[in-house]
Amino acid sequence: MVKIVVYDNSLTYLKSMKTRIQTFIEKAQVNMRIGLLTTQFKKILEYVETDEALSVYILDVNYKTACLNGIQIAKTIRAKDRNAYIVFSTKDKASVYQAMTGLIRPSGFFTKPFDKDDLEILMGDIYRDYLNIMGETSNVFHVNIGTMIYAINYDDILYFEACQKKIYIHTLNQRIAYYDCLANIEKMLNEQFMRCHRSYIVNISKIKEASFTLRILEMMNGGKINISRTYKDTIRKRLKL
Repeated sequence: MVKIVVYDNSLTYLKSMKTRIQTFIEKAQVNMRIGLLTTQFKKILEYVETDEALSVYILDVNYKTACLNGIQIAKTIRAKDRNAYIVFSTKDKASVYQAMTGLIRPSGFFTKPFDKDDLEILMGDIYRDYLNIMGETSNVFHVNIGTMIYAINYDDILYFEACQKKIYIHTLNQRIAYYDCLANIEKMLNEQFMRCHRSYIVNISKIKEASFTLRILEMMNGGKINISRTYKDTIRKRLKL
């Protein structure tokens, strides 16, 4: 379960966000729900102290209360909840740099008035990340395309390929494309997968042949994957060759 918390000074904005978030949850059929919609900092603190669910906090960067703005409030949340997803919203694009500094580690940023597609993509990205963290014990990889989230068994994946800002998941029967980076994916996978090149992560169990002279891995589907010098020795040890 992922809960969503929205903190803003506008009741109209909170009402609009509630409608958009509920629409996304129903449309995408995800295990998320609204935990809190508030204009009060005190309620945010009470929520952080008492609720143990993984939460997404959507905060107005420029909303000031009790001498604290959205960024300072985010720092307070981060100090109490290291795993929270923090998203900033603002009308002032100049606030982006300020929100990206420090130890907040924001998960997203969008300007007001928000675009419903941007909100849905952001929520989808966060939920996919949550599922993949949970999937470390279930051997399933999740990917979101639009508002749809797909589950792919680890054993069905041959390799991940990075090309022109997209990730391509190669299976025996299909190639699935979406936006991400290998550095993020690498953190989510188990030891069944290994980096062999800056553009590839391979499923060790799906390697058909390996040539370290040519620095090539041949996969079960006949695909040829390059081995970079950086990963050559590590791959050899993993394959025990």
